[in-house]
Amino acid sequence: MTEQERVVEDLSTSDVFAGIYWAVASAYADTMRGYDPRRGYKPGTVGYVAHGLICDRMDRVFSCGDYRLPPGFPADAGLDAVREGLHPKDVDTMPRLDPELVVYAPLNNSPGWRFGSSRWLLQSFEFGAIRKIPWGQKSHTKRLVASRPDPEPAMEDLFSAMGQPLYGFASPPVIDDEEDGGVETYVLAHSIHEELRERELFFGRPNLVRRQSWHWRYDLMANPPVAGGGVPVGRGPQPYTPNPNEVVSDAPVRLRKTPKERNSNESSG
Repeated sequence: MTEQERVVEDLSTSDVFAGIYWAVASAYADTMRGYDPRRGYKPGTVGYVAHGLICDRMDRVFSCGDYRLPPGFPADAGLDAVREGLHPKDVDTMPRLDPELVVYAPLNNSPGWRFGSSRWLLQSFEFGAIRKIPWGQKSHTKRLVASRPDPEPAMEDLFSAMGQPLYGFASPPVIDDEEDGGVETYVLAHSIHEELRERELFFGRPNLVRRQSWHWRYDLMANPPVAGGGVPVGRGPQPYTPNPNEVVSDAPVRLRKTPKERNSNESSG
């Protein structure tokens, strides 16, 4: 089994891909609802806004950041805070996942999330140019991630191994395995065509020195994940059968901070 096959299988069967797919779809849908060139919106605005919303949606679906739950709490605890501000369609389609499935794991202050030993960072790109992302022109962190060698190098990568990378980068620095705790870092690349309103979404291992920018990549739009263990959150009664040994309080307590509460805390500090 190749690295790509192993990673794709792990993230698919665990419903991580289902959570990622929902997060990006929700973020772009929310962004495009307000996008109108006649009102002065520029194409670059879409990518900037969507990027921030993707981070928010990742935290919501995976119970990270301000939506983190105390250990042992079920995924349906404190859903009033998770749902706040979401479009009704996004509420209905959001998978309900184990709150301990994914943890927030930034790298050098670049937002990241981790499942097991697999971490992913976000990267926007020009629609249709997935093969030409210039990693050498990206942030220091993205260059480090892209400089990691392919664990299954092909013959054309021998130039890199001999110190003659195809793009002219001389022995790029890599993330130290010990410092990174054995975590493999990948990239979730996203884009949209504003006029056609078509999206692209890829998960893979970037490559700093190859002409096509990737050791491997997986097309999530061509292979939309289907949640298995994750159940839609919904606004009404849930099609969810709880564990008979699980005791969940029905008290209407809010366990997660809402945007209003976060803003209040920040302004009072």
